[in-house]
Amino acid sequence: MPPLDPVGLCRSCRWMRSVTNRRGSTFFRCGRADTDPRFPRYPALPVLECPGYEPGARPDADPPPAGPRGIGF
Repeated sequence: MPPLDPVGLCRSCRWMRSVTNRRGSTFFRCGRADTDPRFPRYPALPVLECPGYEPGARPDADPPPAGPRGIGF
């Protein structure tokens, strides 16, 4: 059995935003909490179940590298 991911579902959720403070600690913030009070802003980790989970690219993820014509594909 693989070891438990210390972040859980948040790591691959499109709504997760990672926040790093000045001392280097990283926190995982739920973007759904901005518009839906059912979701905690900083959920207790690891998140094993979440009704708002959506796999996919996060809005704050780095864009793909530009191709030869400056287009990201």
